[in-house]
Amino acid sequence: MISLLLALGLSQVPDAAPAPAAPATQTAPARLQSCETTPAGWVCNYRMPDVILHGVPAGTVVLSEAPAIAVPVPPTVTPPPSPEISTAEADRQARLIARCADASWLSLCLPGDRREARILRDAADARAALRAEVTRLLSEDRCDEAVRAALAGADMTLAWEARSFCAQAPAAASAETAAVPN
Repeated sequence: MISLLLALGLSQVPDAAPAPAAPATQTAPARLQSCETTPAGWVCNYRMPDVILHGVPAGTVVLSEAPAIAVPVPPTVTPPPSPEISTAEADRQARLIARCADASWLSLCLPGDRREARILRDAADARAALRAEVTRLLSEDRCDEAVRAALAGADMTLAWEARSFCAQAPAAASAETAAVPN
């Protein structure tokens, strides 16, 4: 905060001699006009330098490549990579949720930690509820609805797992029927 005030103070000191204008080929930096604090954080206003756009001179022909006629299709679709986090980060998030998600004003949690803990807790609860719903639909042999529910919840990994589970289920059922004599 002190450095911000120092920067504001230095930016308001008039120069002894006016600086030469930047040539057209160089970029001019934006100048800080003002800063203020809001409930969301600091908001600073900058003055952007004037920009001059030069068009294509008359008589110049602009050529572009012809668009591709056919686009090759990949032979197979691979599952999306699961957004895995390191165990250290997962442990940190679990400790943060346990310590700060429902903390009272007496706890030693910063407001940013409380917000992050609540966001992480809500996201974990939403993932658990979605997984429970997809599992319930799979247990009722409603594979298409389970995949749709996972996709509606924006969990591509869960949708891929549900689809692969449904693809394996008929093969396992036919293997059981063949193994059991009548």
